[in-house]
Amino acid sequence: MPLEIITLPCLSDNYAYLLHDAKSGQTALVDAPEAAAVKSALSTRGWGLDAILLTHHHYDHIDGVDELRRSYGAKVYGAKPDTHRLPPLDHALDYGARFELFGEEFQVLDVSGHTIGHIAFFLPESQAVFTADSLMALGCGRLFEGTPDMMWDSLNRLMALPPQTMVYSGHEYTQSNARFAVTIEPDN
Repeated sequence: MPLEIITLPCLSDNYAYLLHDAKSGQTALVDAPEAAAVKSALSTRGWGLDAILLTHHHYDHIDGVDELRRSYGAKVYGAKPDTHRLPPLDHALDYGARFELFGEEFQVLDVSGHTIGHIAFFLPESQAVFTADSLMALGCGRLFEGTPDMMWDSLNRLMALPPQTMVYSGHEYTQSNARFAVTIEPDN
């Protein structure tokens, strides 16, 4: 049975995601923009928190990690190449790594571009990919550290995923991305 995925709006326009396995009762979190929204959602559902999966080092994706780790004892997963900028990791993941949580395989994709060391988590069984700031509705993340070639390679890597894959991004930028797209291609 695929994981239950709960979208958590955080801060002003961020998303975090709870991944819950009903069979084991275990829960993971993708990115931790803030602790309060996550703790509230967990409390409402009567869930604990077993793992925190980090996509990249920006504050609006990691600020809640320390409090959540203290409150729940969750293990933290993140990109090995970015360990120097992430909260302390229990599991430093190489690009291309595969690991199992709750009986489901997680694949680590290099999606550098927005930042160097940015990763996405692909779950083939649940047909989901958590892209954070590498891919969003009608756009991709700004290039703060990476190059256009890096971002293009990352977007092609994501495009190669099965077509039924649901994309879970790190922000709600749809309206602003649509406004920008219309300025570039007003007749599209």
